[in-house]
Amino acid sequence: MDATSAGLRTGQQMENFELPDEESRPFELYERLRQGPLVLVFYRGDW
Repeated sequence: MDATSAGLRTGQQMENFELPDEESRPFELYERLRQGPLVLVFYRGDW
């Protein structure tokens, strides 16, 4: 599977998830979306 086939399509809904943010606080997708539009950036670090 290549990266283009694994992504979401326009209008497709993402499943809820919870992950720690950059300060180790819980970040829950649906809770944050209640505050308004959102842009997510995922980055992979090796530090």
